[in-house]
Amino acid sequence: MTAAGYDTRTDTAFFADIAEVFRNHPEAAERYALASLALQRELGVDFARQHGLSRIEDERIITEFRERMPEPTEPAVLRARICVLYRLVGQDLECVDWVDAKE
Repeated sequence: MTAAGYDTRTDTAFFADIAEVFRNHPEAAERYALASLALQRELGVDFARQHGLSRIEDERIITEFRERMPEPTEPAVLRARICVLYRLVGQDLECVDWVDAKE
């Protein structure tokens, strides 16, 4: 087990269930992947108070983690965003990392 708490041997049942979901939905499985949060944990990212914002730079994916801002009281300019990383919070999926959509 790593310091980040990631170990496929201890999460065998979880991975078996996820593999079954991918097998049952092959077209969707082509668009998604399961990712460990080991690097984010190593950095001390707290998704309850932070979110990631990713961008492509040259041939790299760069993700910066920022503090979540309180809801604005004034109207804001809306920009389309595409969620690239979800986490399960209770029974709901919450977006914790996104990219700005191209205009």
